[in-house]
Amino acid sequence: MLPRDVAGERVMDNSEADKAAVVAVIRAETEAWLQRDFEALASHWVQSPQTRRMEAFASLGVRVDEGWDVIAARLKKIVERFPDKHAFEERVRWEKVNIVVDGNVAWMTFDQIGSDTGEDRKRQLRILHRIGGDWKIGCMVMMESSVEEANSPLIEVDADARILWTNRLARERIAGHPGLVNAAGRLRVRRHERNLGLRDAVRLAFRELQSQRPLNISPKQAWAVALGEDAAGVPLHCWVLLEDGKVLVSFDDAATVARRITGAQEVYGLSPAQVRLARLIVDGHDLAAAADLLAVSVNTLRTQLQRIFDKTGVRSQAALVRSLLSAEAPNK
Repeated sequence: MLPRDVAGERVMDNSEADKAAVVAVIRAETEAWLQRDFEALASHWVQSPQTRRMEAFASLGVRVDEGWDVIAARLKKIVERFPDKHAFEERVRWEKVNIVVDGNVAWMTFDQIGSDTGEDRKRQLRILHRIGGDWKIGCMVMMESSVEEANSPLIEVDADARILWTNRLARERIAGHPGLVNAAGRLRVRRHERNLGLRDAVRLAFRELQSQRPLNISPKQAWAVALGEDAAGVPLHCWVLLEDGKVLVSFDDAATVARRITGAQEVYGLSPAQVRLARLIVDGHDLAAAADLLAVSVNTLRTQLQRIFDKTGVRSQAALVRSLLSAEAPNK
């Protein structure tokens, strides 16, 4: 129970008062940002060469600004370029708020849903110092989380392919899916002989996730898994992804196929004609069918395919499909 004053009102102890003050500072700083009030925002920061602002975005990568002068210059440019103002209540809410106060240092972690740019989710850490009795932000870490808002089916799994979480699209599409099935809480391939490929990809993903090596093959590490064919003979694939510190399985995503073919073109230096052939091979066409569709001879396509093999370093169409669907060009 909190102590009460002589009027019987609840009185916060020092710890609760400090936590409330920390929340108030971060909220005021966020409101100032949404209102594009740079001077008000700056008043809540430690204006020191040791101040840091660190961001990690899926589309932009990692950025670290060191020192208040550098941080201020960047924030001023953003305020000038995007002057539209927004209210906190209309654009932002916080979840998973946790606050620790230890003497003259405090830190707060929270998920922020929404921003001046839209309904996104960012995981945040703020470290504050008490200076002259006032709490000031000395370090800000912000990481974008795109998993919950993805526009393709996503299933989070553990190392044994047990299903931990699914987004709405995955819940809608997994029932009756021709390639994948929820088998008593585990993700499985309907064609049992293909299960080994999915299992190996998931385990490889966990080894990478738990290693100390940077995941630097592509911005979003991914492994393509062949699931067989649907009733019309169209090849089915899924991808095992590393994103947001999780191992995820994505499927039924035509945009991913197109993006990875485009990425393969850049990574391997494929010509437009080679890309057209590669896409037909990924879609399950043999050389004879591809020749009909492209109105060229089979011999011409054999030559193109050999050149694609030379560029990608594979020697079979099955290996080529895996290589193409695992490729993604680095962000620029």
